[in-house]
Amino acid sequence: MKVTLYIPYYDYNDGAFDVNNDYYNEDEYIKAVSSEYNKNKDIVYNSMVDYNNGSRGLVQGVDGQTYKFGAKVAQNEDKVAYSSCGAVIYNEDGEDDTVDGIIKRFVAQKPFIEMLEFDDDSSEEEFMTEVTLWVKEHNSINKYKDYKGEEWAWVNEPKRNIKMHFKNKSDEDMYAILENCKIMDIVGGNSMIVFVERLRLIDRDW
Repeated sequence: MKVTLYIPYYDYNDGAFDVNNDYYNEDEYIKAVSSEYNKNKDIVYNSMVDYNNGSRGLVQGVDGQTYKFGAKVAQNEDKVAYSSCGAVIYNEDGEDDTVDGIIKRFVAQKPFIEMLEFDDDSSEEEFMTEVTLWVKEHNSINKYKDYKGEEWAWVNEPKRNIKMHFKNKSDEDMYAILENCKIMDIVGGNSMIVFVERLRLIDRDW
């Protein structure tokens, strides 16, 4: 089943780690972005919670950099940037997923397994950057699986919320969110098997 996937992404401040094309190669650049993300993700998240509850102001990160959040928009909506990628999704049996399958999972409100096959040609740059960071976090946790155990690794597995656009049987636009996804396996260079805590149908809000 063909869908479009959306992942929220951070607007990284490259100056925080002084990116220089003459100094950073591709791998070093990803590490620098990952480091900046890990240092500030909790601070930015908590500040956005305060922001959406009506407070705003200056917040200083652990790196000493100051982040400023502006006034709330009149519609009182979250304004998070999303990047997109076309994809084909498969159910846990490896079969092409269907609209009926999506509705069944929505009604059940239970965890399930899904395979996501990304279309590299339609992927936005920010989408693949976020996926790369997610995979790096997954690999970092799983390096300690033999030492700390599978249960520890699973509890600490990084999560992502992925929004999804698809067409129903009447060819109408439908939107859903795959909540608290965890990577179970990487398949080839452009596919992954994920555990999804639950699926909700939503209105488009981005």
